[in-house]
Amino acid sequence: MFVREELRITPAKVERIHYYQEKWQCPECRKDGDGTFAESRIPTALIPHSPASPSMVAYVAMEKIGMAMPYYRQEFLMNQLGFTLPRETMANWIIYTAENYFYLIYDRLHEELLKRDLVHADETICQVLREKGRTAEQTSYMWLYTTGNDGLTPIVLYDYQPSRKGSCVQEFLEGFHGMVQCDGYQGYNRLEDVILVCCLAHARRKFFEAVPAARRKKLKLLDVNSDEAIEDTGLPDEEKLEQLLPAEIGLLYCNKLFYLERTLKELEAEERKQQRTVLEQPVWEQFWNWLGTLHPTGGSKLGKAVNYAQNHHDTLMNYMIDGRCEISNNRAERKAKSYAVGRKAFLFHTSEAGAGASAVMYSIVETAKANNLNIFQYLYMVLLYMPDYMNSSAGIEQLMPWSEFIKEQCSGIIDVESNVPENRIPLPCR
Repeated sequence: MFVREELRITPAKVERIHYYQEKWQCPECRKDGDGTFAESRIPTALIPHSPASPSMVAYVAMEKIGMAMPYYRQEFLMNQLGFTLPRETMANWIIYTAENYFYLIYDRLHEELLKRDLVHADETICQVLREKGRTAEQTSYMWLYTTGNDGLTPIVLYDYQPSRKGSCVQEFLEGFHGMVQCDGYQGYNRLEDVILVCCLAHARRKFFEAVPAARRKKLKLLDVNSDEAIEDTGLPDEEKLEQLLPAEIGLLYCNKLFYLERTLKELEAEERKQQRTVLEQPVWEQFWNWLGTLHPTGGSKLGKAVNYAQNHHDTLMNYMIDGRCEISNNRAERKAKSYAVGRKAFLFHTSEAGAGASAVMYSIVETAKANNLNIFQYLYMVLLYMPDYMNSSAGIEQLMPWSEFIKEQCSGIIDVESNVPENRIPLPCR
């Protein structure tokens, strides 16, 4: 008779694997003066003169990037498992594999991103303690770029830069000729031969901030960054115009647009574009007409909200050009938060090399996540094969997140036992 069910877990364990290599020499050949030796094949070392293995480095990377666990916490965890692994060693492993293996995937992703029609861009701050010509207190930036709602393989890329200059985005997107969804930062104006699409969420936030704190509590929108929290409150009529503050009216217009956009979410791009013209264009026209009647004090919060919207009139409307565009840049901001969660845990990067490696690793992890791959398994597969295929373009292509081989191997649960360095599944490339 069945009584109950309970769940048990087997904690991770660290195994020490020793490799031995056999050598043979034919006795008969030796008589003829041929002393050639034959050697058995052993897996290529992931890192020369290091005990690092694909599974160990994948584990460290997954914990650091995917789970926001700093190296010092991992060092403590390893000690609990009965193994000493210094945090400096873990950092060196991640830097080495990022620069020598994962960067090859990153570079190929970058190449593919530049071919797309639509890219979302954003940036967030970070701190690097030791960087030539800069102090530890100076602010650095982690830029990020992600593909949009184009129906193709999602790509998420991070790029470390010591500044927020427009030249950073200009250099990264060199060769891109499409639409860039971004905030109102002037640095994006450096981009040539692109169409900028400004984020309505940023304009809405400024109206939200212009509402007095006491009245904010009465607003139904509790999270100004949440599209899902928006309800259809209707457009302000004459009665509402008299009862509400200008900032609240501006917020109502923005909320109406976001609500309409959410109702079009499931449509195909071309139909969405047509419906935007029918449903959203009149709202925009009413909004701009109303905005023109305001004459707020320049330095006030309302003044800043009005000026922001008017200064970005054209770019705020550009999302209506293409049904694949989105009304906000929240897609990129969510990816910025992924890095911000880790930054809150590890606080800073020790070196420029470490910051660059983090950019590469966050790109690999977030792209794997966006493609519904098992993150650890994907990291493991890249490290398992890359030492032998790093000079093979066909091999690298088989390790990209869109390859059928990777989809098959990385769509399930973690498995490091059926595909090991000494007995790998053949990579399907010539």
